[in-house]
Amino acid sequence: MNNLRSTIKTQKMFLIGAAILLLILSLQCIYSAWTLGQTIDETYYNGSGYPIVRYNNYEFLGEHPPLILQLSSFPLLFLQPNFPIQNYVRLPGSNDVDISKTGALFLYKMRNNPQLILFLERLSVIFLTLILGLGIFRLGRQVYGEWGALLALGLYVFTPDVIGNGSLYMTDMGMTVFYFFSIYALKRFFDEPSAGRATIVGIFCGLAFMSKISSLILIPVASCLFLIYYLSRLNAPPVPDPSTRFQKIVSVFALFLLANAIGEKQAMVIFGPFLLLELYLMGRDIPRLTYPQWLRVLFKILILSGAILCVVFSWHLKKKYGISIVALSLSGTIAFTGFSLFVVKWSSSDNRIRLMKYFLTIWVFATLTIVLGYTDIVYKIHRFVGFENYMRPLGTVLTHFEIGHGSYVPGSFIINDWRYFPLVMAVKTPLLVLFLSGIGILLLLSSRRPILVKTILLVPAVFFLGAAMGNKINIGLRHILPIYPFLFLLGGFVGASLAKMQTGIQKKILITGLSIFFLLFAVRTLRTAPDYLIYFNEAVGNAEQGSKLMPSNWGEDNKALAEFVLKKKISFIKIANEIPNPDIYDYHKIHWKAAEESEWIAPSPGFYALGIGIYLTQQNNLQSWFNGKQPLYRVGKTFYIFKVP
Repeated sequence: MNNLRSTIKTQKMFLIGAAILLLILSLQCIYSAWTLGQTIDETYYNGSGYPIVRYNNYEFLGEHPPLILQLSSFPLLFLQPNFPIQNYVRLPGSNDVDISKTGALFLYKMRNNPQLILFLERLSVIFLTLILGLGIFRLGRQVYGEWGALLALGLYVFTPDVIGNGSLYMTDMGMTVFYFFSIYALKRFFDEPSAGRATIVGIFCGLAFMSKISSLILIPVASCLFLIYYLSRLNAPPVPDPSTRFQKIVSVFALFLLANAIGEKQAMVIFGPFLLLELYLMGRDIPRLTYPQWLRVLFKILILSGAILCVVFSWHLKKKYGISIVALSLSGTIAFTGFSLFVVKWSSSDNRIRLMKYFLTIWVFATLTIVLGYTDIVYKIHRFVGFENYMRPLGTVLTHFEIGHGSYVPGSFIINDWRYFPLVMAVKTPLLVLFLSGIGILLLLSSRRPILVKTILLVPAVFFLGAAMGNKINIGLRHILPIYPFLFLLGGFVGASLAKMQTGIQKKILITGLSIFFLLFAVRTLRTAPDYLIYFNEAVGNAEQGSKLMPSNWGEDNKALAEFVLKKKISFIKIANEIPNPDIYDYHKIHWKAAEESEWIAPSPGFYALGIGIYLTQQNNLQSWFNGKQPLYRVGKTFYIFKVP
């Protein structure tokens, strides 16, 4: 009885510790969300999310699926700010929406309160950030116990890029949340396979797909984990077969989704093979679809025709996306079609078929989540064009991948090639996180933990990082944010290993050392507030040193600059910033002008505000008047204020 009471008391202490950490995270995020001004990407999202939520108008949808935009814009329905739904800004020479300029118009020129709008939009992302913290703690407890889970949560709570991205109206943190919970739900399915748990995995995958296109990497990630699950239990009892009723429901959903996908080549290429195989495997056990014999033959012909159509559609995408994208999609489609022809020979009683049914069920419900996630589906469900809105941003992103998008600082070792993201991680991730996650990987691989546990913690991070290293979009750590929850869990494994060590002097020294380093890590993060976006780790130093390695200005201090000019009663100021925001300056009614390059050598008298990138450039320009000069003021971490006599 005493042992039971002690265990309950200990568990309560860990729960209280987790609650305190999440409270600290929420306070950091709320402070940052209220203090920081609009970042460059938030203008774009403001031109997209609110008109979708308020007017159900998907003409304003940009290059990302709408889920995070919808969740973030929902609080604005209580505020009802003015939006230029009729007088939006159009792209030159067309009637299409210029989303960024429309977002700026909405924030600053419609008599709205931009700070309140941004704060309300950011609240939903903060909520998702807290939910992710809770998920990390719960998964850590299940995998290796309370001590490791608490350490993993602590690393999460005090990592600056988590706080920075978790307090902005952007899609990266939202996708990270649903990516993580897709893997968490998959782990729960592996613990106890069932139709219900497969459905939950599918819904979370669908929510990830509806958050950001790059989450489609979940398809190969889940495929790999399913294969490892199968191989790890070859001698185990077979998994339960889904009920006939469930198979009928899934078959109807698959047929409905195929009817919607057939009109969209991209949808048929990505999801069609999964839907076709699921429809066949589920449908062949339904008597009405397989008897009499001629109906069975017709059913097979229809499925085979659909598979051929997927291959043809893959080839036809060549004109739109180029040969590299087509080669990838075509090879994947042909490979899966060949695999399907092999699978259909297995008996329905085969355990492999049962697993395959569950695997394909995930993608049926993920795809269904996509189609039903667009709120205008009620108007066009009869037209079977449910993938129309999803394919538009998908096409934009594929084109973006093909063209590429990167930024770098001349002379820096961080350049736009496959090494970009590992190097960015090396300078942006706190050293304690890097060290503990590295040690955690070694301890995990050398441990006696089941192979499935090891792969669940490693495969999602490895696949996502590998995919990011292979593409041409290199614009910041936020694009690999989904790997970080798994790094924190790997770091937490060190805490779990320490907790299991025999009591002795070595254990005391290690725990004391870890506690000291964790305290220093937490204090440094708290002192960074609210400038988490421009954080660089201990090996790099401050924001100036980091900005010599990679661009780090998101425009978050433009609001603070305008407020500073008003506070100091500066009558006129010239601004040179790599991420300027004229709309904010005009909204605050400051008198300003963009500084010209000719003024670097012989500037006219007055005040100048230099963004951190331009400031560092001028410090290296021997002919510049600003070379070697100390600023009169600093605004945030990205503005340097000079007064030229």
